[in-house]
Amino acid sequence: MKRVVVGTAGHIDHGKTTLVKALTGIDCDRLKEEKERGITLDLGFAYTRFGEDLLLGIVDVPGHERLVRHMVAGAWGIDMVLIVVAADEGIMPQTKEHIDICELLGLRRAVFALTKIDLVDEEMVELAKEEIKDYLKGRVFEGAPIVPCSSVTGQGMEVLKETIRQEALKVEERDVSGIFRVPIDRAFTLKGIGTVVTGTCISGSIRVGEEVELYPLKKRSKIRNIQVYYENVEEARAGERVALNLQGIERDELERGVVVARPNTLVESIRVDALLLFLGVPIRPLRSGMVLRFHTATMERNARLFILERDSVQPGEEAVVQFSFDEPICSLPGDPYILRGSFLVRTIGGGTILDIEAKRHKKGEVQRIKEALLSGSDVKRAEYQLLKGAYAGVSREKLYALVGATERKGEEIIRRLEEHGRAISFPSFLVHTSVFNAYERMLERELGTFFSRNPQKVGMSKEELRSRLPAVPQAVFQRALLELTKEGAFEVDRDMVKLKGVAERTEEIERLEEKIEELLLKGGLTPPSPKELSLLLSLSEAYLRDLIERLIHKGKVVKVRTDMFFHREPLEAFKEKSLALLREKREVGIQDFKHVFDLSRKYLIPLVEYLDSVKLTVRVGEKRILRGA
Repeated sequence: MKRVVVGTAGHIDHGKTTLVKALTGIDCDRLKEEKERGITLDLGFAYTRFGEDLLLGIVDVPGHERLVRHMVAGAWGIDMVLIVVAADEGIMPQTKEHIDICELLGLRRAVFALTKIDLVDEEMVELAKEEIKDYLKGRVFEGAPIVPCSSVTGQGMEVLKETIRQEALKVEERDVSGIFRVPIDRAFTLKGIGTVVTGTCISGSIRVGEEVELYPLKKRSKIRNIQVYYENVEEARAGERVALNLQGIERDELERGVVVARPNTLVESIRVDALLLFLGVPIRPLRSGMVLRFHTATMERNARLFILERDSVQPGEEAVVQFSFDEPICSLPGDPYILRGSFLVRTIGGGTILDIEAKRHKKGEVQRIKEALLSGSDVKRAEYQLLKGAYAGVSREKLYALVGATERKGEEIIRRLEEHGRAISFPSFLVHTSVFNAYERMLERELGTFFSRNPQKVGMSKEELRSRLPAVPQAVFQRALLELTKEGAFEVDRDMVKLKGVAERTEEIERLEEKIEELLLKGGLTPPSPKELSLLLSLSEAYLRDLIERLIHKGKVVKVRTDMFFHREPLEAFKEKSLALLREKREVGIQDFKHVFDLSRKYLIPLVEYLDSVKLTVRVGEKRILRGA
């Protein structure tokens, strides 16, 4: 059975709710105040079956100008619109605004119900029909069927039903394989059941028992039960009006605008890029910095406008713009939106969201946005997001959301990016190939500069090298380093990066290393400090430490403490003598060591602690014993 959601539209008191009741038998005015005042104040819902092959959900919207925000929330998820025009009044201001909204939301199929024909003569009916046709010339709904009818007498109702049926059968069904989303339009509590939310499933599907996330609340829940048009079902699918019974969520936590979706499939954002059509309304031009009302799905936010390609947008013009919000929104690329003025309470424009997590732009970037996001393929849009992600890259899950794809479709896009050499994959994220190559070149230049300025150094520590470059995930740094070593210019030795195939010492460096070795060997277990060595050799202490690092790397010198370095030969002798002492006495204190080696505590304590560090001894109280003894 095909499922289509139809929304009503039209001026207040033109008979929308009465018409829905005549079509379905359901009174959409559920609120006490609505029944007392005889007008619709909030969204109403009904459904009807047209034979065995069509199930129609109907969203009834308010017609009052002060309640347009409710109308937008209801119209966002519909597939076609039933526009109601009273024959005794014709097209009125809210009729026009509702038509504008439906066109901006991307609706392309409509049926016009010319109601209240029982109150006028045939001539007035024909005049009203001509008025509608004239108004629609050059617009999206030009040529839409117009059906005169009366909800009171029933005249024309069968023709209207058949017309709605024929138009609904032409509607393209929503994508069941897409990202599951239900923007909430109602939330309430039922005794013995718990919290229930309703909305239109605008894409994808979900089954009872699955986990969902409520965006942007960052709360998770499980679906206890699903109803579609008041019937319990195991699965909710795109194109259906659904009620979801949520586990572990309180009614007070929810509001219209929250979106139910699977975890990690949507992105919260406070800035989006969008294509804007400014309607030809008689108001001043739009300029950057203006605060407007932004509506998408059932969500409404204050939005500050930034025009990216010029200083202003005139009525009737189109432009690429950016919106920043006071609170996060959750949307997908391609979602339509409506813009209403804070200075003028009416719809002034709308369009399509292009980038759901936009960055601040520099001048001249608009053309790239248009090429990638307006006229580009899914692959181009994904490539744009990877370039925007720069050195940090983009996680796979986030990339799916940024291009509006499910995991399956997203992986196919990634595969095509890799085939064209546009992306490099890591276990959980991707980096654009050009960005990775640029980082690799920076890494190579940094090493080259370092070794040209420090010929005495054996190498550069990996951590120091990484800290000198733009921040990247560890995996990117390691891979870039691996690629460089494959090319043969450098080699990695433990935590050090060294030049490969280049002489490590000049004659002068060799001479100085020999002198340091000689002085440390002569010092034995009481070696000179780096400061003393620098004075003896007339070298800066920093340069001397570099030379000592080279000797450490070669295994000729051992660092025991920050300022204490020993030649390996006397240190090995100390270890052998200590081993003999420990085997003899089993437990050895500092005084025992002092008696054997005749050293001051300045040297003796670091040497004994060195035995612990090389796993020769274990400290037990104030004594040392052989490890494993």
